[in-house]
Amino acid sequence: MSSLERSAVAPSRWDGVGQLLSALCVVHCLVLPAVLGLLPAALVGWLGGEGAHRGLLALALLGALAAFLPGWRLHRRAWVPVLAVGGLGLLGAGAFLVPEGADEAWEVGLTVGGGVLLAVAHGRNRTLCRECCPPEAARAEA
Repeated sequence: MSSLERSAVAPSRWDGVGQLLSALCVVHCLVLPAVLGLLPAALVGWLGGEGAHRGLLALALLGALAAFLPGWRLHRRAWVPVLAVGGLGLLGAGAFLVPEGADEAWEVGLTVGGGVLLAVAHGRNRTLCRECCPPEAARAEA
């Protein structure tokens, strides 16, 4: 398997990881308010705290770097990483820029919007990587 064939498979895999992390982020933001009354207070404090948001943001950033850098090398479509940066920016704004005492809807809206935008970017990156060098063609040549 040539290095081009290996690089064509890797971005697709990382986009899948990125989509999963984005989906987990959206689920976290939408489901947490519904289950607050069901979880022990210590667990609620951790899940709703800034540490969880910052940890999820760090995972999203790592997943984005692992997916979009190799993906851009294949398809050279700059708008895909631009979408990803926009999604990461919204996630970061939700985690770091919403002031204490502000309506929680701002934080939830920014975070959900960022997660959705990042998931869309991962989906487009995955599609473009497969169009550039389909995994089926790489397997047929091997």
